[in-house]
Amino acid sequence: MLQRLFIENVALIERLDIEFHAGFNVLSGETGAGKSIIIDAVNFVLGERASRELIRHGAQKTKVEAVFDIADCGGTKAVLAEQGIDCEDDTLFLSRELSVAGKNLCRVNGILTSVTILKAVSDTLVDIHGQHEHQSLLAPENHIAFLDAYAHAEILPIRNELNRIYGEFAALRRERLSGFGSVAERERQIDILKYQINEISAAGIETDEEDALQAEKTLLVNAERIMLAVETAYEQLNGEGSSATAAVDAARHNMESISGYAKEYAEAAQKLADAYYALEDVGYALRDMKGGLEFDPQRLDQIEMRLETLSDLKRKYGGTIAEVFAFEQEAQEKLDALLQADARAAKLDEKLAEAKKRYFSLAQRLTALREAAAERLSGDVLSQLRALGMEKAAFRVAFAAPQDNGEPQENGMDALEFLLSANPGEPLKPLAKVASGGELSRIMLGFKAIFADNDRIGTLIFDEIDTGISGRIAGTVGEKMVGIAGAHQVICVTHLPQIAALADVHYLVEKTDDGMATHVAVRLLDLDGKYRRIAQMMDGSSDSPLALEHAKTLVDKAEKAKKIRRGN
Repeated sequence: MLQRLFIENVALIERLDIEFHAGFNVLSGETGAGKSIIIDAVNFVLGERASRELIRHGAQKTKVEAVFDIADCGGTKAVLAEQGIDCEDDTLFLSRELSVAGKNLCRVNGILTSVTILKAVSDTLVDIHGQHEHQSLLAPENHIAFLDAYAHAEILPIRNELNRIYGEFAALRRERLSGFGSVAERERQIDILKYQINEISAAGIETDEEDALQAEKTLLVNAERIMLAVETAYEQLNGEGSSATAAVDAARHNMESISGYAKEYAEAAQKLADAYYALEDVGYALRDMKGGLEFDPQRLDQIEMRLETLSDLKRKYGGTIAEVFAFEQEAQEKLDALLQADARAAKLDEKLAEAKKRYFSLAQRLTALREAAAERLSGDVLSQLRALGMEKAAFRVAFAAPQDNGEPQENGMDALEFLLSANPGEPLKPLAKVASGGELSRIMLGFKAIFADNDRIGTLIFDEIDTGISGRIAGTVGEKMVGIAGAHQVICVTHLPQIAALADVHYLVEKTDDGMATHVAVRLLDLDGKYRRIAQMMDGSSDSPLALEHAKTLVDKAEKAKKIRRGN
């Protein structure tokens, strides 16, 4: 049950705090007073889509909070437990903020959540009926959803399994349709892949080949400079005359001749000996280098041609040799798949046939459940319509052959439509062709009454349920809502005094203008205020003695009717 609604900076509402009650709550007010804004605020805090246009002009953000008593809401508690949200005292707090920058903050019992989770929780708490639902009832494509919602306990498990099998079937079908082209297209792809694989394979690339070739090319391109440097270094170490090796050797002999006189002389002699042998080793190495150096222009040409081949392959198949190898592997896998296409197609056809068999077996069970549910729904709707003043109406759920060429569909193979005959002697026809606005309101109210009992939704909100009705029918509709309010909290926005008179609690929505800004206020009416408001709804004036007398009579009559209905 919705206990409290706090609204801040929503459209014309600067700040509003409403405490709702159990039973039948009515909101009334002049056109444009702000009733629809309150409903918009409720939709907002329940997680419906919202835009920044909802924010009051000049404000930085809008905020709505709702407090619910969930003592009898087992479904809500299950969702909260699934999300790991505690609710120990059976009081649930929902809040949502939207800033001009577009920042959306949702909280459930103070815990930040996503809009998706907020809506999952609120869907178990409140059902809002607005004018758009009238139109949804006229669209035949929506009727199967109404039927499934009516019998959800028995239909939902089967439909969920059917949806799962359909998902498998759809994935297999997509693979079967997109994974294979025509025979000519496959042959073309095979030729291309074979050419690419052969080109890479024929090149005989080795993993580190490119780096080795680049290093060898560098040596060959700089061969003259390298040979000159090596030759010069060798001559400086071992050449005729005063070479570095001879100079170090002479220094070594000099120090060795005095090494017996002091330790440091011996150490210096040893270091010179080490240097001499090191220079000697370098000399041998330089000599070998001299013998191995040779400029080979033919070898340079070979290297450049090979590097050009590798460059061409990289340009075609990847920026690096590693990427060329990866391309070759992927191309081979594609080629293998194409060469095995016929076998794969046959395997997929087997899987598709098996999935279709499982699907149609389950779809037949779903159809049988829906047909049985349709009979029950037709009877329940007729009972509701008769209670709402359509005693002679006929209603039927008509099944038709689906236009799907026998292929599986996501929600089963059924196509159905609600048919209505509002008057005796008239044939059953689609709702869009025979239902007036008032009849449509009563049909939808009948559905809501049925679904409320099935779903155990705690709060039902009716916005403009009175469209197209008046007089005796308005009273009948009001009495039906009183009946629903016996087991649920009902909040109704109405323009009709016959409905307002039946309210357990009546709120007046008023709009004022202080010259600077427009404000919306909500006032809980006492009995005298209720008389005056209903008089105003009936006559346009709350001060007319005759209108007040009529209002009192209407309210007193409504109170007696409620007591009889509720067994008091």
